[in-house]
Amino acid sequence: MKLHYTHRLVLPVAVLLMLFGCTSEPEPVAPLPPEPPPLVPDPDPVSVDLNAHGQAQLLPVPPGPDEGLRGRRRMDVDQLDASIQRVTGGIAWTESGAGSSNLFEALSATLGKPNYIDSTQEDLTVSLLFEKFLGDAARSVCSELIVREQTAATQDRVLLVHADPETTLSTDSAAIAANLRYLVLRYHGQDLPEGDPRVTPWAWLFESSFHVSGGDTMASWQAVCVALITHPDFYSY
Repeated sequence: MKLHYTHRLVLPVAVLLMLFGCTSEPEPVAPLPPEPPPLVPDPDPVSVDLNAHGQAQLLPVPPGPDEGLRGRRRMDVDQLDASIQRVTGGIAWTESGAGSSNLFEALSATLGKPNYIDSTQEDLTVSLLFEKFLGDAARSVCSELIVREQTAATQDRVLLVHADPETTLSTDSAAIAANLRYLVLRYHGQDLPEGDPRVTPWAWLFESSFHVSGGDTMASWQAVCVALITHPDFYSY
């Protein structure tokens, strides 16, 4: 009987020891080391020496409140298409070069031209959509114009009239300035005399594009061409 009683006491004691006396805490896990910061390249600075041209505004000066002048009006789609072809010597905004459909005609409804079913008056507001399509048209026609000007004869050029494709600011800055004045007259109808401060922003644009492109004069003239077409003095009157 004693052996049987002792056996009955040993079993619960063993269970209690297993539950409370033999448990061990888990070893702590070391935290992961922090990730190193990403490597950011540190390019060498490029020194650019732009000549001082003075100060001027790129946008036209608005008229005073008491001058009695009407507000500027935007060209309609047909006028804009004709004007771009006029200043570029017949280059239209097409999807994939010559022979393709005119994109101004394809997008006329989007640009606000009336269809006389849903609308009878053309929307002539300078919206963000209009400026987006005008920028697309300017980059397209100016890119094609730059390619044509490099192989055209001197008497057939409409962009580089007073300067050659290889003319730079260091070789003949007077020819660059004369060509800029010619382009402002052709695109904006403003006959600027030599030394007029309104040439200043265009001279700065040409020179800064020349430095950014690594000395590519044709890239500079393309930037000037795009800026002339997207300027309010081109598409408004």
